[in-house]
Amino acid sequence: MSDGAALHTKISTTFRHDIVKELLKSKFNNSKNKISDEAVDLVVEIAKVMAIEASARACYQAQLEDKTTVTLDQVECILAQLMLDFP
Repeated sequence: MSDGAALHTKISTTFRHDIVKELLKSKFNNSKNKISDEAVDLVVEIAKVMAIEASARACYQAQLEDKTTVTLDQVECILAQLMLDFP
């Protein structure tokens, strides 16, 4: 993956802040807990990095298998290592 840095500049992702915030709130035990917008921004950035990295790794896996299309099979192949790299 020698051109990985170039690939990361070509991939664009977006996550809606309101959805991420509601998702995080749904895991709170106490309904009075609040999450700051800055914390939501950080979670969104981590999600973006993970999505881009997963896409790049799945693409590389497809290339190794001489495929022109990334399928769920390539995503499954890279998922375990991705989870180890993003604890």
